[in-house]
Amino acid sequence: MDDESLTRKVITSYLVAAGYVVRAAVDGLDGLQKLRGGVPDLIISDVHMPRMSGIELLNIVRKRFPQIPVILISADAPSAVKAEGGVADAYHQKSEQGYGALMQSVSRLIQEPPRQTSAPALEDRPALARSDGKGHYILQCEDCLRPFSIPHNANAVLYDLLTTCVHCGNPIQFPIVAPPHQA
Repeated sequence: MDDESLTRKVITSYLVAAGYVVRAAVDGLDGLQKLRGGVPDLIISDVHMPRMSGIELLNIVRKRFPQIPVILISADAPSAVKAEGGVADAYHQKSEQGYGALMQSVSRLIQEPPRQTSAPALEDRPALARSDGKGHYILQCEDCLRPFSIPHNANAVLYDLLTTCVHCGNPIQFPIVAPPHQA
């Protein structure tokens, strides 16, 4: 995943030449959409991208797909990426000399067993929707895991709500966690 078309093309050509099947994405949200089509053996993601950064994507992947190794790439030094909170399996600087090292990391990470093999249990996850007590439901998208709010009618009794995520545009049905109605 990289918002720079040339970088996507170069990395894709290296991977294809090495015999890998590649699905390219222009940013983290595009990458999450592509994950719906199948879980890859590995993710390579730029750190700085519009709509969803590589760090934000990494955090989602760690929660939803902990078995997938992630390599972060950036024009920044690896120490700067780590300081931003990106705890990836490998880091590489974007450079002509760095592609050989990137390919070595890809090979190593695909051959290593996953560090974590299962996602957190459902009961350990936070509620997906709740009332804020001020006329809005606070929702967390099941796909991009970003929160957003929508207005609600305090007199309506809702058990499920179908809406569209304001961030990624995916239609999602949310269970509503609301306080008991008072008579």
